[in-house]
Amino acid sequence: MKTEDNFKILLDIMHAANQHANRPAMVIEEETYTYKDLIGQAKSISHTLCNLKESVIGITAENRIETYASILAVLLTGKTYVMLHPDIPIERNRQIALQAGLELLLYSNLGDQVLPPDICVGRVCTTSYKPTYMAEHELYKKMKSNVPAYLIFTSGSTGAPKGVPISRNNLDAFYEAYQQLGWQVNENDRMLQMFELTFDVSVVSFLYPLTRGACVYTVPQHGLKYLNILDILERHQLTFAAIAPSVLRLSRAYFPEIQLPALRYLVVTAEATDLQLLGEFRPCIPNATVINLYGPTEATIYCTSYVIPTEGGKHHNGMAAIGKPFPGMEAIIANEKGHPLPPNQTGELWISGPQIMQGYWQAPEKSASCFVYRNDGKLFYRTGDRCQIDEEGDIIYCGRMDNQVKIQGFRIELGEIEYRVKQFYRNLADAVVLPICGPQGNYELHLAIERNATKEIAELEAYLQYHLPPYMLPKQIHLLNCFPLNKNNKTDRKKILQIIQNKDEYGYQ
Repeated sequence: MKTEDNFKILLDIMHAANQHANRPAMVIEEETYTYKDLIGQAKSISHTLCNLKESVIGITAENRIETYASILAVLLTGKTYVMLHPDIPIERNRQIALQAGLELLLYSNLGDQVLPPDICVGRVCTTSYKPTYMAEHELYKKMKSNVPAYLIFTSGSTGAPKGVPISRNNLDAFYEAYQQLGWQVNENDRMLQMFELTFDVSVVSFLYPLTRGACVYTVPQHGLKYLNILDILERHQLTFAAIAPSVLRLSRAYFPEIQLPALRYLVVTAEATDLQLLGEFRPCIPNATVINLYGPTEATIYCTSYVIPTEGGKHHNGMAAIGKPFPGMEAIIANEKGHPLPPNQTGELWISGPQIMQGYWQAPEKSASCFVYRNDGKLFYRTGDRCQIDEEGDIIYCGRMDNQVKIQGFRIELGEIEYRVKQFYRNLADAVVLPICGPQGNYELHLAIERNATKEIAELEAYLQYHLPPYMLPKQIHLLNCFPLNKNNKTDRKKILQIIQNKDEYGYQ
């Protein structure tokens, strides 16, 4: 395959597919697909895309071979893909489509459920495509390495999702660094893909196994997800799994019954990792190395790693360290003026290197606030994470500096939910969304509003369901007589949290 700049991860996938054509590439809903099936389907879709001028391609996130083949097809043709999930409100998908400049939608069964009819893009159903095995040179065009491989939209404090464009250069830099972490993976491995396709960890969970000729197991979208994950891990004896710690918290009651001796690697990611919880889970995975991987979407999936020892481990308040930067990446802990801090002092984590994207999609002002050139000419991304670096160079995560949280692995700006509430209640002075630890150890979102709200709560809930994805919806809504103020006459979020938790004299409901 000839490209303007070699797209190494894709080259390795194609090489592995040629070597292992008749071996299983994916198991989806208990149906097995070989590399010949997957790549043949991708090439068939690629042939259509090659003959179209459209460059920004939407893909409906469905748990089907056509969806994964569509991702490969877009990458093979040098275009950019944007995932649209059918469970996300159609209005939010509309915003994403308009921001991305979507020109075409690939779908299997749910094309009409992700975009409203008034979004004028071509729609192509991929279920009718049959695998094709034409020569590679008939398909591929030259690829520009600075063109986004994919666009992911994350929560934004202004009420609109913000686009993160990850170029082929970024993805290849990540792939090169990821390989250097020392994974011993080959065609005999069975690897988990549990993440939503709108979440960037799904990219490595899908693509990396294919570079090694391994088999990818996806998780059914029906039923309880964490139980489906446990079932797949045990029944298929998976050897490699990347999971969110929330899966462990939800599974805690089943630890005495879980036996995963085949698991050689457990990656914990997407959320802070509780070392005590992990310690309780260790007997279930007697042969696994556990690695904590950290990274904002802007830094291409992961950018630091920490192998968590069997006993103990570095931590802050019980949450595991995030370790050292990937090869080729650089990290500093900066004070408010951007000056590096010495070891063991807390500041903001800034990261730099070839995995860092160049700026948000069509948002120069937002980009200017988060991306900074230092005096040495290096571009750094300000993560908003409070961290320290110890004497051994390991980064210790200490929490967020702003109102951003992670729920189910998804990054959420609390300000976006508050913005939507204020849009609904035009006469509402303030709204506060707080993450509160639920009975199973997972964080839930709680919304507090003052009693002068003029509309019914049921109407508010319906409005939020229309505009926000399920993982951003408040678990509970609380009415207060008035919001307490701090010494600076600002809304006292800590006091509101106490009110909600203690049901005290402020009129909690």
